[in-house]
Amino acid sequence: MALKQPLKDILIATRPHWDRPEIRPAVRENFSKLIDCRTPALGAEVFASETEEKLVYHTCKSRSCPSCGQRATLLWQRNQWSALPDIPYTGIGFTMPNVLWPIFRRNRHLLHDLPALAAAVIQQWVKTTYGVRVLILVVPHTFGRHLNFNVHLHIMVSAGGLRESDGRWIAPLHFDRRTLMPI
Repeated sequence: MALKQPLKDILIATRPHWDRPEIRPAVRENFSKLIDCRTPALGAEVFASETEEKLVYHTCKSRSCPSCGQRATLLWQRNQWSALPDIPYTGIGFTMPNVLWPIFRRNRHLLHDLPALAAAVIQQWVKTTYGVRVLILVVPHTFGRHLNFNVHLHIMVSAGGLRESDGRWIAPLHFDRRTLMPI
């Protein structure tokens, strides 16, 4: 019985919409890899014994592939979880105003500075507001759920912080998005 692959089916059916020159090459390349994953297009290995022969198609190794990327994602998550202290965290989302999107689209190197800038803003705000230091993990995203260019950051921040003057853990902290976003 063949496994159902709805994402692959959707990409094949919608190829005229995403396989165009104006779509970023990285997007087109990864979607094409996903379509070719575990098919003759990527080649195969033959495993044989005296009585049996098995053909195993190569995988695409794309992070966007549901099968290839899932393993890499799970390994990444385990590494992150093992590196982080077992404390409560809170999520913060920062969105870049859409009037700035064209600037970032034309100057993608500017995107590399956003995670450090967001972390510095949060760190300075909690230092001023609570007198503590927090743990911060920032994940930048350049596309929204509709695959439109939408620069935003997903940020995980410890729900408490270390007051360095006396080595005490201060919790809980409340983050005010309306105050943080303009900063």
